[in-house]
Amino acid sequence: MANTTDELGILREHLERYRGVTLQTLEMVPEEKLPWYPSVAQFSFAQQFCHIAQVEDFYSHGLFEGDWDAQRLEPPRQRFTHEELRVKLMEARAYTLGRLEKLAPGQLEAIVRVPNSPVERPLRSWLWYMLEHEIHHKAQLAIYMRHIDLTPPFWESLTR
Repeated sequence: MANTTDELGILREHLERYRGVTLQTLEMVPEEKLPWYPSVAQFSFAQQFCHIAQVEDFYSHGLFEGDWDAQRLEPPRQRFTHEELRVKLMEARAYTLGRLEKLAPGQLEAIVRVPNSPVERPLRSWLWYMLEHEIHHKAQLAIYMRHIDLTPPFWESLTR
């Protein structure tokens, strides 16, 4: 557990724990259900998982490198395998955690301008936003799981 006075440690712990639950959720969805969606106007299971990874990839590269390549946010295709989605989610998180390791706590105060955002916020706020984005879409995935008679996980197994 992170030292409660170390904000970067707390953020890392949250990022790792919540991604663990996202990966656990992915593993619970049968491969044949990955293309399923509740209605035409919504993402499929696969697209939700891909979107989580894409947004993290977009924000991490933008926040840490100034590389705001909008192609990272292209609408995800319909079909993915578990393995493809697992790799996307793990690679995005590994990049984020690697960049956080190089960050000094004082850098969290730096004001960052995100393209097409009407507000400027400290790096800290954008990093927490990235985590909140994952939680938001994981909640949608939980609803999807209920539609197909699965019980969504709420906490990653501590025995992994």
